[in-house]
Amino acid sequence: MGDWPRSSAAVTVEWLDAVMHRNEVLSEARVTSVTASTLGMGVGVMAEVSRLTIAYDKPEDGAPGTIISKFPTTDPANLGIARSLYFYPREVAFYTKLAQYSPVRTPRLFHAELDMADHSFVLLLEDIRNAVLGDQVAGLTPAQADAAVTAIGRLHGAWWGKVDSGDMDTLFDFSNPHYGAAVQSAYQDFLAPAFDNFPDCYSSYTRQTAEQLGAVAARVILEQSSGARSFLHGDYRADNLLFGPAFGADGIAAIDWQVSGRGGPLYDVAYLLCNSLPTSDRHQSEKALLRRYHSTLTQMGVTGFSFDDCWDAYRLAVLCGLFVAIFGTGGMDLGNQRGREMAHVMARRIDAAVSELKVGDLLPG
Repeated sequence: MGDWPRSSAAVTVEWLDAVMHRNEVLSEARVTSVTASTLGMGVGVMAEVSRLTIAYDKPEDGAPGTIISKFPTTDPANLGIARSLYFYPREVAFYTKLAQYSPVRTPRLFHAELDMADHSFVLLLEDIRNAVLGDQVAGLTPAQADAAVTAIGRLHGAWWGKVDSGDMDTLFDFSNPHYGAAVQSAYQDFLAPAFDNFPDCYSSYTRQTAEQLGAVAARVILEQSSGARSFLHGDYRADNLLFGPAFGADGIAAIDWQVSGRGGPLYDVAYLLCNSLPTSDRHQSEKALLRRYHSTLTQMGVTGFSFDDCWDAYRLAVLCGLFVAIFGTGGMDLGNQRGREMAHVMARRIDAAVSELKVGDLLPG
């Protein structure tokens, strides 16, 4: 195991000062105190996320007064999911290899450690302030949804067709058969508890589709991850988006890259629209937002991918949205009341999309 603290409470002045100087965050000032506080409700379900408040012996330009720390979750069930699906190596890989090239604003990385033996890790990240955090339960506003779709289109367009060569072919791949098998196994375990825990969230059509999906989940993941490929965020939803005028043309920053990797990019779009928009808003703007996304891809130089291709890929990605709905309502420790509200809203919205778009028709025979 690596020599670093295993929780925010274990972060010492000596360790923090050493890594901040080693990574050239500081040059002259020395850390004199550090205080950890857990971030707000509903945050950190799959990781321990805290704000570290730092004091120094002297002023220094650029010395952060606060930073964000991330460590593995202490909940055994969630930790098991995170390890089996490689959440922590995926996020560390993003911040250490790709974040500096991302067309979407992300927090600055100050320090990263990872032990592949047990997936213990630590990330020290910029604490982005003076921004509006999206609200998963309330849902995105139309302007926020438009900005989010445009931003993810730019991210996908930047790496469209480029993720299976060079240094990127070492990044996590959603088409890996071991990943598909792990998702299918966990999904089957969580299916019945999801229906028991949230009986009002799933229509008869969605229940039938979800049950049939259990036997072919790995095949569906492979199909969705093949064809047009790019780098995707993987958990692209309101609670992981920050909005503000300082974030460039899109006015948006994306956090929490634990589920990122190479695969079918329309998953990000379907996950966003079916999770983070109230169902009535999705009804009204779904096709328009998809056209905005497709137009952004075209502007980024993507060719050979028609809007009909985009719509077909979107429907298949909506089917894959059942994975996170069943995980969230059937097996994860949701942390607190807001986490439970978020899971309830997510399941109801995904249920509506699955039923309306008849994505059960896409299940392999």
